[in-house]
Amino acid sequence: MKKYIEIIGIAALAFVFVQCGSEEKTKTAEKPTQAELKEQITSMDDSLKLMYQQVMDNKLEKVPSVFIYEAVDRHLEFYRNYPNDAFSATCLDKVHQLYLQEKVYGLSVQYGDSLLQKFPNYPKKAEILLSLGSTVDVMLKDTTKVRKYYTQLLTETPKLNSDTKEMVEFRLKHLDKTFDQMIEMQMKALSSK
Repeated sequence: MKKYIEIIGIAALAFVFVQCGSEEKTKTAEKPTQAELKEQITSMDDSLKLMYQQVMDNKLEKVPSVFIYEAVDRHLEFYRNYPNDAFSATCLDKVHQLYLQEKVYGLSVQYGDSLLQKFPNYPKKAEILLSLGSTVDVMLKDTTKVRKYYTQLLTETPKLNSDTKEMVEFRLKHLDKTFDQMIEMQMKALSSK
């Protein structure tokens, strides 16, 4: 019963967030300020962080998708209004991650690509390339893109963690194998040691 009440409370909160966002959009056609959008994003991210903690504490089964998609909308609104602002890179990163979490892999990859194209010196570039490579490998099974992202990761990240570098190089050597076949091959190699 307690979980049911919490879920109803979270759903009500989601409704309020969505309604507030849509009321603000219809009140004025003028472009929101960077500060206003950042405030909305911070508020949404804080709410998401609280819900993720509730999931970790087993007080909530999963974060409702309505919250995740509202967060995506807020981050994209900032990016669309201020595409050259440095904070837009953070917004694209977050959208990439949120779509990945929601298993919308194509859009996750699309926004990760946009981030790399628009902000080639993004500080978390290695993490994005690794995420993109893994996503297109495991979920989308596109070895051409795996090669693209992993090669870019190796060439553009000279100080890459040695374990990550070894894993990426191993995968590139065995792109003829499915991801599952490669894991099986690695397990056999480990068991023979």
